[in-house]
Amino acid sequence: MMSVKCGNCDTYQTVVGFRKEAGRNVYTYECENETCDPNMTRTLIEVPRHLDNSTRRAEELPYYRKDEPEEGPV
Repeated sequence: MMSVKCGNCDTYQTVVGFRKEAGRNVYTYECENETCDPNMTRTLIEVPRHLDNSTRRAEELPYYRKDEPEEGPV
C-alpha cells in the first residue's frame, strides 16, 4: 500500500489510472479537488512488474482497460 501526497495542495491523491507497459506497471494519481489542475499535478508511478504485488487488485478496478495487450518478459 502506498499513499501519494500532492506537493501543491498538500492533500492525498487518488489513483485514477493503471496501464501495463513493457516490464513495468504504471499507476496514475490525481488530486480530487478544485485547487489543482491535473495537467500540472498528476503523478505517474512506474513499478517494475516483478516487484509489483498490487497488479491483481488493480486489474479489478474500473479504470483498468482489459483490452490492453499483455507484454512479454523484458
